[in-house]
Amino acid sequence: MIGKPDRVLALGAHPDDVEIGVGGTLAKHADCGAEVTVAVLTSFPENTEDARWAEAERAAEALGVDIELLDVPADRRRFERPLVGRLDDLLGRYDPDAVFTHWLHDSHQDHVNLTRAVLAATRKNRRSVYMYEPMTPGGIVAESFDPQLYVDVSATVDRKFAALRAHASQVAKHGDGWLDGIEGRSRFRGFQVGTTHAEAFEVVKAVERG
Repeated sequence: MIGKPDRVLALGAHPDDVEIGVGGTLAKHADCGAEVTVAVLTSFPENTEDARWAEAERAAEALGVDIELLDVPADRRRFERPLVGRLDDLLGRYDPDAVFTHWLHDSHQDHVNLTRAVLAATRKNRRSVYMYEPMTPGGIVAESFDPQLYVDVSATVDRKFAALRAHASQVAKHGDGWLDGIEGRSRFRGFQVGTTHAEAFEVVKAVERG
């Protein structure tokens, strides 16, 4: 990342997406004094909206970041003008220096549609855009994630996992192996760059704002 962003916006289609992919990095930026906001497309699924959103709020508290629910209905989660318009408004309100979003080749259609809309909304090239690794567990796809940016999150990984454990419904659903898988990836990415834990990103664009 170029410099230390003053304002960071991380987007996820559902509760826990952001925590899995970029939680340690967001906590690190918050510790450095950045204004960090997580925006979640919908609090679905499984008709547990209130419970899932309460978990998301507790997770945000663990990371030390703000959180906003966009509450986009299912028929508006397509890559079309209404979704891009919502993100245009979001970017206008928060004016982030850096934006984090899903990987463009993710297996989940909500994730892909959101990222396509993010790329359209950041079309004026005033902001850095980074894509985080696909969720674990997640569908296997033909493309390979190709990270160009690694962030050492050794100092904030405990908060990342506190945030993940706040999503108690997902821990119950996926079991401890879910957390073990995420930790294994974090340690693998750290090993690649000579640290204990890291998160990895594909760089869409890195923009230094004057």
